[in-house]
Amino acid sequence: MIKEYIEQNRDVIVSTLQDLLRIESVKGHPIQGGPFGMGPASALNYILSLAEERGFVTKNVDGYAGHIEYGEGEEYVAVVSHLDVVPAGDGWTHPPYGAEIHGGRVYARGAIDDKGPAMSTVWALFALKELGIQPKRKIRLIFGLDEESDWQCMEHYFRYEPKPIGGFTPDASFPLIYAEKGLTTFRIDIPADAESMSLQVLSFEGGERFNMVADHAVARVDCHSATAANEFALRLRKSAKEAQMTTSIESEDCIVTVQVNGVSAHASRPDSGVNAVIQLAQLLGSGTVSNSSMWRTIGSWDTKGRGLGIDTEDEETGPLTANLGKAELVDGTYRFYINIRFPIRLKVDQLLQTAQSYLSDKWQVSVIEHLPPLYIDPQSVLVQTLMDVYRSFFDDGLEPRTIGGATYARAIPNAVAFGALLPGRDDFAHKVDENWIVDDFLTCIEIYAEAMTQLSNKL
Repeated sequence: MIKEYIEQNRDVIVSTLQDLLRIESVKGHPIQGGPFGMGPASALNYILSLAEERGFVTKNVDGYAGHIEYGEGEEYVAVVSHLDVVPAGDGWTHPPYGAEIHGGRVYARGAIDDKGPAMSTVWALFALKELGIQPKRKIRLIFGLDEESDWQCMEHYFRYEPKPIGGFTPDASFPLIYAEKGLTTFRIDIPADAESMSLQVLSFEGGERFNMVADHAVARVDCHSATAANEFALRLRKSAKEAQMTTSIESEDCIVTVQVNGVSAHASRPDSGVNAVIQLAQLLGSGTVSNSSMWRTIGSWDTKGRGLGIDTEDEETGPLTANLGKAELVDGTYRFYINIRFPIRLKVDQLLQTAQSYLSDKWQVSVIEHLPPLYIDPQSVLVQTLMDVYRSFFDDGLEPRTIGGATYARAIPNAVAFGALLPGRDDFAHKVDENWIVDDFLTCIEIYAEAMTQLSNKL
């Protein structure tokens, strides 16, 4: 019945997905009724209005988050997704908020992370109601607006709303994620040198978000004379060419401006990107620039945390990853933000102590965010029920697995990440030209309708 419902309503289903994706729901300045800015508020209002038009009970909790629900009773099963997105960045082939369909794929920031999957859960719930399928327990779709930043949405929402008995988030990949690494972000503060004999860095910044590989970085360097500036620029261009970096290096009077372009990727998979901050550090570390030893150190950092002495792994969740997501020079202090995904048996205090002891005494390391690891027993009713649903669609022999990402499964009890990326598909989350196969979006509506029904009956 669900499949026929989707086929009959395909055009309107796809058009609502495009409408949602066209909303630029990047976190912005607070507005009345929208603590995370106009974009996220508009995305939530669109989703809730869509449900209200079809007779669903909805609630907007102070603009922090909202929900749609179906069914009766006090206990409920939750599906938690998010409507905020990371900034689009540059270099897109198709407009990042155009939601254009090319070759069977819809292109937009948020297509797979996480507005597309969120919309698939909405239509799954619509299908259940309109086909008269009554769940044993209430089903609630919860939409957060601050997942890509600080999770203030979930903190506020559950201050006023009861927590579910279990559920899932459609914000990872199939078949199922039963464990997620711990997550922390370290900020490393380093005093800027002011040596008159060195080439002086006047300004420096790179990256936009901790949870993205920095795809751009720029520095302005005072070389004290036009001649020295020209020589320095020539030397940097040669080094950049040899290292096959994508750069723009210009000199004007005594100032050299160095811009490096990398490749964005999700911080849980930093090896799939090219870190522009680290590449810029490699260039600056090759000359007599202020803080030269700092630049050489930063330039040697890898994605395993060796530069902080924290490279480690375990059998269940694999190796630690470290992503230098953002950096800046502010009021005479360099700040480097390292987003770390660590194995489930480690503690953040251990990592902090190790990193501080490994670095110079002049470098101060602090924790600015921390989420403990998530682990759900693979033999639990939750996991087994969802795996049965998955196997009813795909007989591929795949087993539940672990990831380095942090999903809203941590925001509620007894929850895992379940989809939405199908096996064998490339993951474009946080990347240029983010997209999702439209037929996969429609398949997920079927999967999630069945998953909601089964969980409401068995948890």
